[in-house]
Amino acid sequence: MAVAQISSLDSFRSGRRLAALLRGHDDVAAAVQAARAALQRTGWFDDLAVWDEAVHALFEANLGQAVVQGFLRLSEQWPAQRSPDDLIAIGRAVRDIGCSAGSRVAHALLSELSKVLPRLAGAGELAAVLAALDQLAASGPESAGLAIGRLGQFLAHAGGEEFAAWVSAGLRASGGRASRRRAYFALDDQLSAQLFAAGRSGDDFARLEKRLAATTIALWNRKPRFRKLAVAPTPVPRRTSLAAGLVGLPQTFPGFEGEAAKAVYLAAVAHAGAHLVHSTARFPVGRLKALQIALVSLIEDARVETLALREMPGLRRLWLPFHSATPAGQATAAGLMMRLARALVDPDYQDPDAWVTKGRQLFAAAAGRWTDPAISREIGGLLGNDIGQMRLQFNAKSYVVEPAYRDDNLALWDFGDQPDSPAETIELAVDSVRIERRDDAGGQSADDDAKPDETLRAKAAAVTLLDGFPVATYPEWDYAARTERPDWTTILEADAAVSAQPFDSSTDAEAMRWITELTRDASIGRRIRHKGQRDGDALDIDAAIALTIERRTGNISEPRVYQRDAPGPRDLAILLLLDLSQSTADRDRRGRTVLDVERKAAAIMAAAVEAANDSIAVHGFSSDGRERVRYLRIKGFAEPMDAVVRARLAGLGSSHSTRLGAALRHAGGYLAERRAFRKVLLVLTDGEPSDVDVPDAQYLVEDARRAAQQLRRRGTDIFAFGIGEHRFPQLDRIFGERYALRVPRIEALPQRVMQLYAELKK
Repeated sequence: MAVAQISSLDSFRSGRRLAALLRGHDDVAAAVQAARAALQRTGWFDDLAVWDEAVHALFEANLGQAVVQGFLRLSEQWPAQRSPDDLIAIGRAVRDIGCSAGSRVAHALLSELSKVLPRLAGAGELAAVLAALDQLAASGPESAGLAIGRLGQFLAHAGGEEFAAWVSAGLRASGGRASRRRAYFALDDQLSAQLFAAGRSGDDFARLEKRLAATTIALWNRKPRFRKLAVAPTPVPRRTSLAAGLVGLPQTFPGFEGEAAKAVYLAAVAHAGAHLVHSTARFPVGRLKALQIALVSLIEDARVETLALREMPGLRRLWLPFHSATPAGQATAAGLMMRLARALVDPDYQDPDAWVTKGRQLFAAAAGRWTDPAISREIGGLLGNDIGQMRLQFNAKSYVVEPAYRDDNLALWDFGDQPDSPAETIELAVDSVRIERRDDAGGQSADDDAKPDETLRAKAAAVTLLDGFPVATYPEWDYAARTERPDWTTILEADAAVSAQPFDSSTDAEAMRWITELTRDASIGRRIRHKGQRDGDALDIDAAIALTIERRTGNISEPRVYQRDAPGPRDLAILLLLDLSQSTADRDRRGRTVLDVERKAAAIMAAAVEAANDSIAVHGFSSDGRERVRYLRIKGFAEPMDAVVRARLAGLGSSHSTRLGAALRHAGGYLAERRAFRKVLLVLTDGEPSDVDVPDAQYLVEDARRAAQQLRRRGTDIFAFGIGEHRFPQLDRIFGERYALRVPRIEALPQRVMQLYAELKK
């Protein structure tokens, strides 16, 4: 039988089954015929059998006639240039999602798809959206309607794959809890709002970076050093930021899209260049109030732009469109400052306000000194006094520099160590710095090096003291959304508890044997020979010959003819990080636990490293969700390997899970403070990353991998030992094949650890 005949027969049979199902439903049957006729006019006859099956399945799913009618209307309006596979995929997805989340959600999906379908024209875009919603309906049916309600808003400025990433991030972030899912998809969650904004706005900076670099070179003959500043859901919109010659530009300027986005970026780099060329001094904050700082900064902005306009008058076309203040603006401190900003760069702007007029006159009177930054301090101070007498309120926390292309002006100020500065001044600086310190080159988070924030101590009341004290928060990498979740994990730190039971003395004896052998075989520890000494261990032949020659020539000098060997500088700093998760309590066939062997390896290595005159710290970690990453200090770098440290080792216990990325970041912070030629982080673990609030096994693996990569970029070597007979398939992914070492026999761990130390010393 010919292929066409088979296809025709299938279509006939499916049509008969559908017709039988529609008996008694005349309105639906009529809609089916209308949709079939419309589809036939598109010319894809071969797919009608599959389409009939899709309608049949929708009808049998008992989702109600409204859902079936919605699919039929979509079919009747289906564009001829669109693949028929997409329509069939929609029918199947609506059926599956409706069966999981209900007919209302299915009907809402059809209604929304009819509006957004033109925006899902790219290959795989529609499939990504349908797959994400299907997964959400199956895992969190109560939240599917919320996500569908955001679909049109999201796709107005982003694609289907970005929407799918946003949905996937929500499922992982919720940890299986319905309340968290609802908060996420209702945009009541900080992370959700951040990812939603980032997804919708895209990355304008990345799109325009080459154009901005070329513009900067053309205007100022300077090769720019740009840094992308990540989008964050803060009350104060992000502005450009200058620091040490770097120009930090927001990933996106909220509210500016398309050509408007390009214009604001060009205006921003032109303004930043004016500062780099003409702002040649930093102003000491002293006892200035926040309002005075803001006004001095405003005058300095006007000064550098005026100097730039002298050389390049065309820059006015870049800047003026963003000065939108009018004389009818609000008579608030911030409103008057916006009007003054425009008055100082727009010669055609007229404003009757006396304060704005005075500012304009003072600036014009200083025309002969426009090259001197001191005029900004003088004029800003005078205007600040005047506006203070007007009793206009100024909120330093909510103030944002306007217009949008101007920078935050932090680079203009030397805050120094100002314990007596007014509180609002400190708040203005700290709020801005908190934003900046979260970004490193390339838009990556720099929170890994963040010092513990004192404000975290407010969390202490809600934390059991046995778990430790909250000392730091760190970001976490979401590999699907390709973004870092800021302040996502909390470190609870404490000294390890001291055990009343004495440490096993046999371990000490074996440790000394290992130390002696490996010190001899690997020449662990550098020693420096000091020659020409008054006393020492041996005669310095060269010095003795020189002294003899001097005496024969009649010169008398101090006899320094000995040499002495002394320990060299501590050129290696090691942090040994122990996995203390529950699985380390598992026993092998001889009854030994992984934790027992970790203790033994730590004791041997700590003693050996000290004997070699290097420095070592021993820490441990486990986790019980992202807000409870327990981090124990067992031995500090400055502590000797004494009875107290041994008692802490003896007191270690196994509990909870393994959130490795957060522990790596915190351990890296300790190593960053050390002064050593080589810094090494050595991880002992019996498993791969996992935690109670993360259903996606790959999520914590990718986060740990990113943490390891960031530490390596900062000069820290990282090695990991996988302990036990497991295959550890992800260990190579996290640390790299060369740095992920396996120890199938757990009793061999101390030997393998010491072998690595010997290699490091070579």
